[in-house]
Amino acid sequence: MTADLSRSLRLTQVTALAGLLLGSAALGLGWAQGAIALGGFGMACLLQVAPALSLGARIGGGLGNEGLERDRVTLRATAHLQRLVALGLAGVGLLALRGEWLPSADATTRGLALTALVLLGLLWIAKRGLAGLHPALELDAARTRVLLELAVLLAAGSLLGLWVLWADALTALALALRLFAAGHGLAKATTLQAACGGCGSGCGC
Repeated sequence: MTADLSRSLRLTQVTALAGLLLGSAALGLGWAQGAIALGGFGMACLLQVAPALSLGARIGGGLGNEGLERDRVTLRATAHLQRLVALGLAGVGLLALRGEWLPSADATTRGLALTALVLLGLLWIAKRGLAGLHPALELDAARTRVLLELAVLLAAGSLLGLWVLWADALTALALALRLFAAGHGLAKATTLQAACGGCGSGCGC
């Protein structure tokens, strides 16, 4: 295994660990405090654990065709789940705007949001330099960028919540829109991958 592939493998392992830790913390805290956007962000993070593990297995095999079909199925399932989560998040956000769900976010919530922003930013920067090595790594970097964008929205919303009562609901709706778009884009990417005949190496389709 080359040095770049070894580094990519370590980054996928970090991605899986970060998704698990950040996702669990955000989902648990969001549920405890009624912070809709934080809970939605947590689910989005958890959804990236399986793709990271699947990609890590492919990298271990040299990024050939071995495990390609498993990787594609994992990404398709992730795309569907992202859109389902987005729809649920949007529904709860709309209920909150009607005054039926008031969050109780505090400094801990804002601290977690800012921590996620920093960690995901560093992770995306590290992956961006390796994205050109293989289409699978490019797609992985794109997924991390989506999480980073969600973290930016979450951090902005948590700070806005200091002054605006409905900031959490509005942030949840923004997260839902971005997550749904990400799920749609991921589904299209897996369809293209299948159309390429499973080459997995940028066959030019």
